[in-house]
Amino acid sequence: MRRSRGSALALIIALVPGIVMGQPAQKPHAPSDYRESAAVLAHYPALPNVPLDSPAFRTPEPTLTSQEAMLGFLKALVRDSGHARLGSIGKSRQGRDIPIIYLTAEGLSDPAAIARLGRPVVWLLGQQHGNEPAGGEAMLALASALAKGDLAPLLSKVSVAIVPRVNPDGAAADRRALASGADPNRDHLLLSQPEIRALHQAMRALPPDVVFDHHEFSVAWRWVEKFGALQRPDVMILEATNPLIPKALTEIERGLYRPALEAAITANGLMPHDYLTTSADLSDRRVSLGGTAPGIARNTFGLRGSVSYLIETRGVGIGLQSYQRRVATHYLLAKAVLLTTAADPEGLLKRLAEARQAAASDRGDLVLSHKEGEHEIELPLIDPQTGAPKPVKVALVDSRDIRPVDVRARPRGYLVLRGGEAVAERLLLNEVRACSVAAATSIAVEAYDLTRSARKTNREAINPDQLVRVRVKTKTIAVPVGVLFVPVAQSAAGIAASALEPDSPGSYVGVGIIPMTTGEIEAPVYRVMDTASLALKPRSGVPDSLCAAR
Repeated sequence: MRRSRGSALALIIALVPGIVMGQPAQKPHAPSDYRESAAVLAHYPALPNVPLDSPAFRTPEPTLTSQEAMLGFLKALVRDSGHARLGSIGKSRQGRDIPIIYLTAEGLSDPAAIARLGRPVVWLLGQQHGNEPAGGEAMLALASALAKGDLAPLLSKVSVAIVPRVNPDGAAADRRALASGADPNRDHLLLSQPEIRALHQAMRALPPDVVFDHHEFSVAWRWVEKFGALQRPDVMILEATNPLIPKALTEIERGLYRPALEAAITANGLMPHDYLTTSADLSDRRVSLGGTAPGIARNTFGLRGSVSYLIETRGVGIGLQSYQRRVATHYLLAKAVLLTTAADPEGLLKRLAEARQAAASDRGDLVLSHKEGEHEIELPLIDPQTGAPKPVKVALVDSRDIRPVDVRARPRGYLVLRGGEAVAERLLLNEVRACSVAAATSIAVEAYDLTRSARKTNREAINPDQLVRVRVKTKTIAVPVGVLFVPVAQSAAGIAASALEPDSPGSYVGVGIIPMTTGEIEAPVYRVMDTASLALKPRSGVPDSLCAAR
């Protein structure tokens, strides 16, 4: 297979066929073509005790907020508040602005100045998928409550960055994907799309401690086709699930934030569930807990060393039905995140620092591929006509139940002999720092011989080749001056391994960021188990201590 410098990754998404009036459509429809029955809607009334100051709720009936209305709302918010400052992380592929609003007690707009406050930094993201508007609308309401409402006192304890609409082109088209056709939620390791690169560049300036990513899930579509029923839960949530996520970070997610989220859900009469999905293959009646691929947003942020959660409300496919309830649910959970973070900010920062240090000093083996356990659960569904509960027993593919397949000793670092600049630039956007070889040398390394199976496309995994296999061998190589070296002794070690082990899903070898030529078998990236003979120097902005470590 030919791989050349600059080769582009073709990110392929699944187009979502609509279904109308509880039955599969005969031909594809827009994602919002399904209409729930009155009996179903009776289960999902508005939450009148949740204040929502946002454009959608300033009219008698809720509406989708246009790009212009969103920008006008944010500008007015900044004008009327001393806490809010409006910025931009960049432009979409079609030229739309991607606004960011910074919220601090001091009204700061400079990310470096915000970082120097020493408070936990919470990033809240909305509408990565353009046809999932409720999360983005909730982010506008939350910004208002923080800027000039009852949540403003929290800003003395926590700093907040909100990107209410990561995918403005998709929002304009009521479409899941970016204008390029790529799924933004699968691009956080490869950073091939301008919108996601812009987001990570902004996070580079103001590194997150906590990231909550707000989405909506499909109510009908595959659930009706496979099970003759609709999704019942109001909201599904899931933390980062990848075998390289630091265990101490997962303990914070599950032990501190999950109870707070569930308390907010149940206190408001909402029904929660872990996030589930199912394939488009009608013969496959299994359901899956959200995937483990490192390029999925919640996993990438966890691998970077941030508390990371996915929040999904029922919404895709039903237009604006139950819209206030959906937006209010996102609002309540984002509020719970902020309250939990602000309750003990110093304690949280201490735990996060310990988790990141543990990741940097970890010498345990790397799990590069795995299988996931399966067990039976009762899937909470409802009848599309009567609204009566219609639970179904299904096999759950459980991404929390990891069964390692390919396990390797953790190296001291990776030498990248080709495509080093592109690799270093992408890694730095995910908090992985690199060194350069300061003196030519010969060194014993572990090398990879690659084989590739037939091309495979899967929406849940960013690497369309996915089935790269390797044979690891020991050899001695000549290393010239200037070659990129990526140390593993850093908190985002999981990002480095996910990107540079060739058989990891979405690896830089697998997609051509580290290019290989026709007929080439040995990957131009090497595992270094002993760095004693390497003379290293830090690249720009990298601390000397990282490149001096042995």
